[in-house]
Amino acid sequence: MTRDQSLLFRFILFFAGVGIIILAFFLFKGNKALTGVDAFIWTSIGVMYLVLALPFFFSAISIGNFSEKIPSLVIIWWRSIPLYIIASIIIIFLLSRSPPVITINTAIIIQLILLFLFTLSIYFSFFASSHVRRVAVEEADKQQYISQLKPKAQSLLLFVNKLPAEYEKAQNVLKQAIEEIRFIYPVDGGAGNDLEQQIINSMNVISEYCGGIQGGAHNASLDHEAENLRMLVKERKLLRN
Repeated sequence: MTRDQSLLFRFILFFAGVGIIILAFFLFKGNKALTGVDAFIWTSIGVMYLVLALPFFFSAISIGNFSEKIPSLVIIWWRSIPLYIIASIIIIFLLSRSPPVITINTAIIIQLILLFLFTLSIYFSFFASSHVRRVAVEEADKQQYISQLKPKAQSLLLFVNKLPAEYEKAQNVLKQAIEEIRFIYPVDGGAGNDLEQQIINSMNVISEYCGGIQGGAHNASLDHEAENLRMLVKERKLLRN
């Protein structure tokens, strides 16, 4: 279903509901004169319908933002809407008793207070959803490179263990660096992203060197790159929350 089709379908459903309420009004009241209580009851029914339809017809849900909207809708649906509708029904019941338990002025004031609280609930629901999404983005940013470090380090260790004896010094330095990678943890604000990217690049270079050495080549740059990796890891370990 395209965006335009979805919008059209929602409005057809919405106005169908409006039509049912209008039809019910004329069937029950017909040409009878409306009292103040009648006007309040039917107005309350209309408002309850708008509140019920609000998250489904006016929340701009699309395929692209469906997962982002759902947390807000869940909070609104499972808390605010049922509470508002139940409270409104109780007010209507108390007002329609004979004699009325509450006056129409009291009912109007209570209804306005409920609408105000419902509006606040909607605001805080979307605020909470926005906060959840922001936290999720921050967590994803912290894990952008660090999630690659440890698997790459373990893969590199397999190459390092196969180095010939003449590369013992580089081998020891690399084993120490790989061991220290285990103790690198995420930091807030993406502060470690640049260093983590450099560590990954260094490990990729060392993997190429090790592959060449296993193929029979001699590489004098391995010692230097091993020391570079060790320093990068040491610097990254210093970053903590």
